[in-house]
Amino acid sequence: MLDLAALLFLSLVSLVVSQSVEAPNSASIPSRIWSNSAAVFWNDSHLIGNGRLGAAIGGGAASDVFAVNEDSFWSGGKLSRVNPDALPYMPELQSLIKQGRTPEAGTLAGYSYAATPVSARHYEPLGDLELYMNHSADASNYERYLDVNDATAGVYYVNDGTAYFREYLASNPGDVIAVRIAANQTGKVSFRVHLRKGQSLNRWEDYSKKVGSDTVIIGGESEGVTGISFASGARVVASGGKVYTIGDTILCDNANEAWIYFTSWTSYRKSNPQSAVLTDLAGIKQSYSSIRAAHGADYQKYAGRVTLSFGNASSTQTQMTTAERLAEVAKGFFDPGLTALYFQFGRYLFISTSRVGTLPPNLQGIWNEDLDPEWGSKYTVNINLEMNYWPSLITNMADLTSPLWDLFEKVAADGANTAKKMYGSSGWVCHHNTDAWGDTAPQDNYISSTWWPSAGPWFMSHMIEYYRFTGDVSFLKKYYSTIKNAAEFYVGFLTDYNGWKVTNPTISPENEYYLPDNVTTAAITAGSTIDNSLLWELFGSLNEIEHIIGASDSSFISEITKLRTQLPPLRVNSWGGIMEWIEDYKEQDPGHRHWSPLWGVYPGSQITSTNSTTFDAARGTLIRRITNGGGDTGWSAAWGTSLSSRLFEPSYANLLLTRLIGNLTYGNSLLDSGPPAAFQIDGNFGGTAAIAEVLLHSHENIASNSKSNNLVPVLTGNLDKVPLIRLLPALPSQWVTAGDGYVTGLRARGGFEVDIYWDGKGTLKSANVISMLGGPVYVTVGNTTIGHSGGPQVSVSGSGKATFLKLNTTKGKAYKITLV
Repeated sequence: MLDLAALLFLSLVSLVVSQSVEAPNSASIPSRIWSNSAAVFWNDSHLIGNGRLGAAIGGGAASDVFAVNEDSFWSGGKLSRVNPDALPYMPELQSLIKQGRTPEAGTLAGYSYAATPVSARHYEPLGDLELYMNHSADASNYERYLDVNDATAGVYYVNDGTAYFREYLASNPGDVIAVRIAANQTGKVSFRVHLRKGQSLNRWEDYSKKVGSDTVIIGGESEGVTGISFASGARVVASGGKVYTIGDTILCDNANEAWIYFTSWTSYRKSNPQSAVLTDLAGIKQSYSSIRAAHGADYQKYAGRVTLSFGNASSTQTQMTTAERLAEVAKGFFDPGLTALYFQFGRYLFISTSRVGTLPPNLQGIWNEDLDPEWGSKYTVNINLEMNYWPSLITNMADLTSPLWDLFEKVAADGANTAKKMYGSSGWVCHHNTDAWGDTAPQDNYISSTWWPSAGPWFMSHMIEYYRFTGDVSFLKKYYSTIKNAAEFYVGFLTDYNGWKVTNPTISPENEYYLPDNVTTAAITAGSTIDNSLLWELFGSLNEIEHIIGASDSSFISEITKLRTQLPPLRVNSWGGIMEWIEDYKEQDPGHRHWSPLWGVYPGSQITSTNSTTFDAARGTLIRRITNGGGDTGWSAAWGTSLSSRLFEPSYANLLLTRLIGNLTYGNSLLDSGPPAAFQIDGNFGGTAAIAEVLLHSHENIASNSKSNNLVPVLTGNLDKVPLIRLLPALPSQWVTAGDGYVTGLRARGGFEVDIYWDGKGTLKSANVISMLGGPVYVTVGNTTIGHSGGPQVSVSGSGKATFLKLNTTKGKAYKITLV
């Protein structure tokens, strides 16, 4: 099916490229984000990327100056930042926290725990590619779009009777950004191209020059004594007319059609970036149409795996620009087409930022125009980097996750040094930020974010989830020592507190609480709930992994299994929610954007409906946060949507997703708003994952030896279990108002691909469960609690019928599920 889609795409490419310049008519193409004006602000731009190279396309008619990026261009080299006084002062710091003297502990941590220097490296822009057309700024019939079906951006307009069209793409197979410029009249394509590091002062641009008659190149170095050197180059090829260089500018006069090729390298990957750039540009022998065809087929290999429809958009909706449709969503109107487009846009961004051999997407993916970006455009790892990878497994892109594993290996190597120097512990540790070198020392000196040593277990949950979705035992074997060493740190680090074993010091990211005087606020604590849930998951998972790969670490497994029983349990606080800290403190911000105490709901699986006490308390926390303004940033609304789905609250899922798309997304680009940053990409990724989570669950398990009339739920750490697939567990009524819907190609834990079809009442019509690995699975519809009866029954021909139907599947076989 994938090959057929790619072949179909290839057959259409030559027609698209060779046709005359015509108005794009994006209103008739559901896969396009489009507008009838150029970008005014950077965050209105359309983003293109090939994993390594990125560009933000503003689409001005006469001048189009777009920011370009390369994922490894950071502000300097590897740092060693561990505070030399962290280890000698750690016992005193821990004692102060244990005594409840948290203000004093916070003060001491500010001196002894904070790193030196206080911050890791940050991500930097390469500069700008400046394209100036040789005509006036007049532009009629203007249209600008980004198509998430073929990963191209386009600009069309008419100037002085001539229609112009520009197409932009970032090819992974070609490893190049390419721009096609065409007109509907012969000899009308005239322009100039220039590269520069920035639009104001010359900051770290050391040379700018022409190379031959069709190429220019610039280069320099990033900030810092051990800065990264870079080179960026552009080459122009034309059909007809003349291409030549003057100074450091390429000029094209009176061509029929022309193409711009851009690339860049840094010393992070190449010892001589300038030579690498010139070699790549000179080596472009294939035509633009060939580059475009290979680019589209490569992109569709991933993008075409999943389809989604919420029914038919109205004719009024389809004629609106994307921004106009978004404004209607903000008023509370469900837009089936825009919601599906938003979902696929998140997948488009992921394919554009996470490829084999690249770095993972940072806070802004690979797109940044600021020398001093908000939060350094780094890897914030108390939610943001992790959220970037939430859509990767469930929306069928597991083979694009290797950049995350590569970064984790760097983090583990650096974290071993940090663990030893800061805590005197073996294993490895990571705090709430990292960079391109895997920096693990504490970041910044903020009371509500810096003192957190628990990114490691969160990282390892991604590796464990990768196995759960793919069944790749070789993956577990390869990374077993990394996972084990993450746990080993806590064996040495956990300390005693009221009969429990706890992390100390720590926080609950990035929240604060009131001390008993109800005036003084603090954040530093011991044994926050998120830490306990992360360690509960990690320790239990290692018990499973040891048996899966046949490891012989029984003494270590026994040790962490005992520690797991000594972790503080999930507890209900005074108002009926999940307790967030080691004591039942009053929260400073009841609507806090972080949902940290609910990690065990999502992305974890510690809290399910089989334990009504913790499940109801988690639901209480969710509703309290929402009621008090929670979900007020894009990533927070996205996380809250997935939490709402896991807690079987479809109305809140709809509320938060509507807020995310309608109020926390830029209308002209669909980018997640991230004030004060230009944008934050995690909201887009989290939103895509949340839509999938509303339609499909697979985080619950049933004991493999359960009897059909007495199903027993089991959690992480249990060795004998069968995954449960829930179809349509939390579909909001608003999402079916446009008629029948479907999703195809989603993935479920246990190694299954799932297609789901529902009607205009939200009732399951049918589903296909394709077994990729073989093995058993349970299937149900809706939110019936495991072990209960009375829910809707499903059937498969030859397998009977039940509310929870067990299938003993064969690898490669599809099973059609229907309601009884």
